[in-house]
Amino acid sequence: MKIWILAGITPIMLLLCCTLPAAASDYTLGVFGNANEDGTIDLQDVEYTERIVLGLNNQTQLADAEYDDKINILDMTQTELIIFGMEKELTIIDDVERVVTIDMPLERVISIAGSYGPETFCAFGVQDGLVGVADYAKENAPHLNSFLEDIPGVGGSKTPDVEKILELKPQIVHSYACYYQLHSENLEATLNAAGIKLVPIDFHKAKTHHNAVMTMGYLLNRRERANELIDFEDEHLGLIEDRIRGLTDEQKPRVYLESYLDYRTCGSGGYLHDDVLIPCGGINIFEDVTGTIYIDPEAAIEKNPQVIIRTIHEGMVPSGYGVTNTSSMGELRADTMNRPGWNHLDAVKNGRVYLISTAASSTHASVFHSYFAKCLHPELFGDINPEAIHAEWFERYLGIGYDGVWAYPPLESL
Repeated sequence: MKIWILAGITPIMLLLCCTLPAAASDYTLGVFGNANEDGTIDLQDVEYTERIVLGLNNQTQLADAEYDDKINILDMTQTELIIFGMEKELTIIDDVERVVTIDMPLERVISIAGSYGPETFCAFGVQDGLVGVADYAKENAPHLNSFLEDIPGVGGSKTPDVEKILELKPQIVHSYACYYQLHSENLEATLNAAGIKLVPIDFHKAKTHHNAVMTMGYLLNRRERANELIDFEDEHLGLIEDRIRGLTDEQKPRVYLESYLDYRTCGSGGYLHDDVLIPCGGINIFEDVTGTIYIDPEAAIEKNPQVIIRTIHEGMVPSGYGVTNTSSMGELRADTMNRPGWNHLDAVKNGRVYLISTAASSTHASVFHSYFAKCLHPELFGDINPEAIHAEWFERYLGIGYDGVWAYPPLESL
């Protein structure tokens, strides 16, 4: 016999299960209440927890919806409340593997995760709940100006203004996972003393995107929007994956990546190598190095890349949203190609030297990867227009028109 904790709601719950959009299932949603550890919390999790209580299923960590080290009927109740968006608190696993319990509803948020964090909250349509953002988002993300103009800046992602954060009284401070160790000890202790939770979650990485976005969808009670964002990524990243699947190493171009500064490259373990270049079908000529290093220019000449991709940001050279004059990008590209001895590189001889703005990565890896894939395999992606994908994202999730230059030279000529 089924045991339902909230009397009289079984028909509604059954309807709910039939009508809610399906979440992607190739990841585990890190929210307590996800008893069967798939990509969503639904009636199946209530049933799974019931079977644990009856001794018919093995216990799972996330079945402990109440997060009290016990799995019982109260966890079934909490799971039902989560399904209806009626929970008083929600416990999650963040991107540095900490367990964090957050009071619900979540209505006051500060994001110090550059522009990536604020853009995600705007894409969720909850910018009214942003009470503070990183200064970078206000100064270097012009496409967010209309959303963030009245929201105060609270310092940098690495060096937030803690006093200002405390004055604004958020429920959570959202941050980059990679900076957690940098400021966790002092920042987290201060925030905890004020009843504020630090929540490191990365939206901009393809590997963590689905869980990060869906976790925030639960925290913000915007699960349908989370599914839309995930579906967009799956559509475009899936196309790239399908087209490069089966390529031999001989069919993949040898690539020199340059990250922002002259002769600064990224090898294994770095974001550009692991999360972007490899999934887009390139071979890194410096894959044997670890992380980010500065190389001897002669080493690049010896390895003779077929493609050079240099990532830029708007503070380095005018690029991104609102930019129409490409002369600075043209000069930077020419300077790169005219380095001593580089005229002998295959990439330079064939004109396959590209600048791509990291502003295009933002909260949607599908856009950034589309630019990369087009540069690496123009023959495979001749029918794909990264600018059109970018424009669709802007229009669907921010309600703004596409504007600016995100890659140079223009990729429509490829």
